Amino acid sequence: MVPALSRAPDFLASLASSFLDHAAFVLVYLDGDHRVLHADDRIAAVLKGGRDGLLGRRLADTDHPIAQAVTRAAEQAARTGTAAPLDCEGERPGVGRTLLSGFVLPHRGESGAVQGFLGVFQDVTDPERIADFVMRRDPFVATLLDAAVDGVVVSDRGGIIRKINRACCTLFGYAEEELVGRNVSVLMPSPFSRDHDKYIHSYLDTGRAKIIGIGRDSLGKRKDGTVFPIHISVGQARMGGDVTFVGIIRDISERLAAEQRASYLARHDPLTGVLTRTAFLEECEAVLVNHDPADPGAGLYALYALDVDQFSDINEAFGFHVGDAALKAMVSRVSEVLPPQTYVCRIAADEFAALSRVEGAEHAQTLADLLHDRLTASIYADRHWVRLRLSIGAAVQDAEVRTLEELNAKAKLALQAAQHDGGNKVCLYTHEMAAAATRRMFLTMHLTHAIERNELHMVYQPIVDARSGRVVSAEALLRWTHHTLGPVSPGEFIPVAEESGLIVPITDWVLSTVVRQMADWFEAGVLPDRVFINISGQQFLRGNLTGRLEELLNQYPALHKRLGLEITEQAAVRDLKAAVRTLTELEAIDVQVAIDDFGSGYSSLSYVQQLPVAKLKIDRAFIIDVPENTRNNALVRAAVGMAHGLGLVTVAEGVETEEQRDFLVSIGCDLLQGYLFGRPIPPDALADMVRKQMETV
Repeated sequence: MVPALSRAPDFLASLASSFLDHAAFVLVYLDGDHRVLHADDRIAAVLKGGRDGLLGRRLADTDHPIAQAVTRAAEQAARTGTAAPLDCEGERPGVGRTLLSGFVLPHRGESGAVQGFLGVFQDVTDPERIADFVMRRDPFVATLLDAAVDGVVVSDRGGIIRKINRACCTLFGYAEEELVGRNVSVLMPSPFSRDHDKYIHSYLDTGRAKIIGIGRDSLGKRKDGTVFPIHISVGQARMGGDVTFVGIIRDISERLAAEQRASYLARHDPLTGVLTRTAFLEECEAVLVNHDPADPGAGLYALYALDVDQFSDINEAFGFHVGDAALKAMVSRVSEVLPPQTYVCRIAADEFAALSRVEGAEHAQTLADLLHDRLTASIYADRHWVRLRLSIGAAVQDAEVRTLEELNAKAKLALQAAQHDGGNKVCLYTHEMAAAATRRMFLTMHLTHAIERNELHMVYQPIVDARSGRVVSAEALLRWTHHTLGPVSPGEFIPVAEESGLIVPITDWVLSTVVRQMADWFEAGVLPDRVFINISGQQFLRGNLTGRLEELLNQYPALHKRLGLEITEQAAVRDLKAAVRTLTELEAIDVQVAIDDFGSGYSSLSYVQQLPVAKLKIDRAFIIDVPENTRNNALVRAAVGMAHGLGLVTVAEGVETEEQRDFLVSIGCDLLQGYLFGRPIPPDALADMVRKQMETV
């Protein structure tokens, strides 16, 4: 059995003397009134007085932060009856700032009453203890650090980790005990880990900081070796001659991913993944600047301008999801056909451009043809088969072309030429296209003022009964005689009017002019049964056509059931629902409608039977070589039979020979129109024709 520690007075006095004078701790003892009964040399030095000067004095009377802190701790110990923690700072002569950490313990007598207070402190000014003191001197601060989302690392001047919070452990995949005591470079990949100590020593020697007080992006390394992006901010705390570094670390992987995604979207189309127009211009300009077309070994560049004709039809028929899928499939096919290192961009909803290296104009034409064949082949898009109509304009770099802007201008001209020629084809730029574009611009400018200059006029072509040859109706045709150019072909100025939007006011002028002319004919008794006016797709689908005609016809009640309109197949089916609505409205006001150029476009019973029309006009392309062409004979015969099956009247356009007339009469065609019966003529000439016809009855 181990004997108990002796409680003999002389033994305890000897033990107390040894403890008080030679302990490694800083000690002070206060009686119940807070008078100093013992103070070692270290506490006396901190309080800037000798030991003898302290003994017997109330510590609260000493004007020093450590004295005041010990007094408050003693008061707390008296209230609670337990040890009161104490952390405080002071100046130590010859040393500078010193840090004391410990507690004040109440001393109880045999009765249990508090007789005094023993203060036990440890000098933590040692650099190895500074970081630990900073972190634990305020329990609330320590709690905050562990609750922080960002990682916090506290290291000493040598880079040794003294404290690390919970978030930092999670971020780097370590337990706290695995990091405390190790160099902070363990959290860095090479070369940062290799150079860290050099940076620290350089800063301590020169005071020139590369990161202190300056947050920056860097890299961190986890326990498993994974390297990831971080943002690190480093602060410092100086205590005496020593430095503690506090680093705040944030994982910026998600931020960088978001920035990269934003940067990608700024330069790439989100649907197809190809370049945006701005990015395309930047990339291609850089390529062309460094390319010399005169170098025979360098090759040339070709720019392709692609435009999907009537792409809205696909969206309206199947939905936008099918249209989007078709565009993505189209871009994929572009990459399959064109050479590697081709730059592709999306300019608008259904417009694209591509810059490719080619050997010359012939190679560029071959690629354009292959591209058109591939892109117009059937595409399976989101459970639907669709076929795209595509116009392609191409221009090849030459010695005159140095910039992308010049090359693009030529490709756009080629694209316009393809579209003016009906679309769905390939066109390679020629010098004549520039002259044609200049003329179109000239015509557009002058067509704007054609009405006010009184340059427009109407002519009328007779339509006759196939069997009797009598004039039963007429087609009103617009003509333009420019004051300097002279007569301009309708085949030239009508497309210009449609592209520029001038067709709308021009058509309104045509409607007013023709209705007034019909009123004059009616008064003279020479008005044919019907007069037909050609209506553009834009005017037909605008929604106010019926209202405008009703307004005009109400001025001349006698003209009801005498006016007719002609619309092309293309206009009729561009928006089938709107077309049916408009045709129904026109039928309600007794305006008869004929499908013009039947057979040249869609030619499908599936839509013809849905349209409330009265006549089908068979396109002149099928009439021109009958009856010699047996294939066309069959097509015309089928068209007439189909129309009669639907209860429609048939009109054959472009009849120029008696053989054509005889064939059409033999297959039952109802009405005929063409040079055989009369060219387009002025209003008075048509009136004379009708008048003479009436006189022969």
